[in-house]
Amino acid sequence: MNNRTKLILWDSALISGIMLFLFWNIQPHSNLIIGLITVLILSNCAAKHIAAYKLTGKIY
Repeated sequence: MNNRTKLILWDSALISGIMLFLFWNIQPHSNLIIGLITVLILSNCAAKHIAAYKLTGKIY
């Protein structure tokens, strides 16, 4: 996989995590776990986008 495909996969994981957090009614402690995992995915996405920007000079 190239970098652009990885970026798209991480972004789709971030969007699905946000959708799970907002729209899936589950127990409150599970909501906390989903929220923490979504924050970890967000930080990973930001790092990947910054790395791609440094390599190519543009953000996808």
